[in-house]
Amino acid sequence: MRIALVSEVWAPEVDGLVTRLESTVRELRASGHDVLVVAPTRGTSVPGVLETRTRGLSLSFLYGGRRWALPDGVVLRALRAFRPDVVHVVNPVLMGIVAARWAGPRHPLVVSYHTDVATYAGHYHLGAFEGAVHAMMRAAHRPADVRLATSVVGREHLREIGIDDVGLWARGVDTRAFRPGRDGSALRARLGAAPADDPTGERGGARTGPPLALHVGRIATEKGCERLVPLASADPPVRLVMVGEGPDRTRLQRLLTGQRAVFTGLLRGEVLADTYAAADVLVFASTTDTLGLVLLEAAASGLPVVALDGPTSRQTLAGYGPVTYVDPSAPPEAWNRAVVAAAQAERAAVLARGGGAAGLAAVRSAASRPADDWAAATKALVVDAYEEAVRLAAGRLGRS
Repeated sequence: MRIALVSEVWAPEVDGLVTRLESTVRELRASGHDVLVVAPTRGTSVPGVLETRTRGLSLSFLYGGRRWALPDGVVLRALRAFRPDVVHVVNPVLMGIVAARWAGPRHPLVVSYHTDVATYAGHYHLGAFEGAVHAMMRAAHRPADVRLATSVVGREHLREIGIDDVGLWARGVDTRAFRPGRDGSALRARLGAAPADDPTGERGGARTGPPLALHVGRIATEKGCERLVPLASADPPVRLVMVGEGPDRTRLQRLLTGQRAVFTGLLRGEVLADTYAAADVLVFASTTDTLGLVLLEAAASGLPVVALDGPTSRQTLAGYGPVTYVDPSAPPEAWNRAVVAAAQAERAAVLARGGGAAGLAAVRSAASRPADDWAAATKALVVDAYEEAVRLAAGRLGRS
C-alpha cells in the first residue's frame, strides 16, 4: 500500500507518540509498503521513508518551544503528488484538521487520537481554549472512515466530547530491547545507586543501598514531575534518575542540586533499555497520558512500578503484578515509602531465587508482561484500520 501519515510531531522529537510512529513506519517499510510522512520536522532514522516538512511555529512559553505544524499548502501538494491508497492523520491539532478535511472526500481516511491536547493547554495557561480544541477535534475526526485511540482511556475521552465509533490501535513495545535479563549493574554504579563500599550494589546476592527510582519522559508540568521531587530529598532515602528533556528540566535540576538526583538527558535504544534494567522501580506521576508507553516498557522489562493512581495507569498496567498505586491526595513522602517497599520486596524475591544477576533475571522474567512487538501491532493496524478504511471508502469514492 501507499500510506501517507500526516502528523503534528515527528522525528527528531522524542516522546511516546514519535516512538510509536517511527516504530510503525519501520515495520511498514519492512513489509514493503511505501510511506510518506508529512510533519513540521524531519530526521527519521528509518530508511526509505519519504519526508515532507511543513511550516511550523515554535513558542517558548508553549510546551517548551516545541515546533507545531501550521496549515500549509505543502501538505496538500505532498498528498496529491504521493497519490496514497490511505491517509492517516495522527493526533490532529491545526495542520491535521486541514489535512483530514481535504483528504476525506478524496481518499480513505484514518484519524487517530493520542494526546489530551485540551488538558495540556490548561497546564500552559490556555485552558480557556478547551472548548475550541474539542470542536477542532470533532471536525478532524468527523470525515474519517476509521477512528482510532491508543487506549480505552483515550477512547472514553473521545466519547465524552461526542466522537463515537472509535477502535483501538494495538499496543506495541520493542520486546527485543525491553526484556528481563539485561545487565544493569555497571550502569547502576555510574548512576550512583550503589554505596561506595559496594560498587556493584549487589552485596550478599541482592542489590543494596537506596533504591534507584526511574522517571522516563518529558520533564514538564503536565507529566507530574513536581510530585517526584521528594524522592530526591525526603526520607526514606531514594535516588531519582530523570531521563528526558523538557521545559521544567532546568528548574528542577537547579532545585535538586546537591540532592539524590541525576538528570541524564534523552536516552534511546539499548542505553534506555539498560537504564530500565539498572533501576529498582519506574515512577509514573502523569495525569494527562492516555496510554503511558513507559509503563509498557517497564512491564516488558519486569520492572516494579510505582504509579499515580488514575485511569491510565490502572488500565495500562491491568494484570501486571509488581505495581503500587499512590493516591493523588497522599502526602509527598508516600512516594518514598512506596518506592522503598517495592524495591525491598523485589530484593527479597531475588534472594529467594538464589540472588545475583540470575536471581534478578528470574524474578523479572516471572513478572514480565510484554505487549505485542511492533511487527504484530503494525500488522493489525494495516488489516484493521488501513484495509478497513479502503473498504469503507470504496462506495463513497466510487472505487471498486
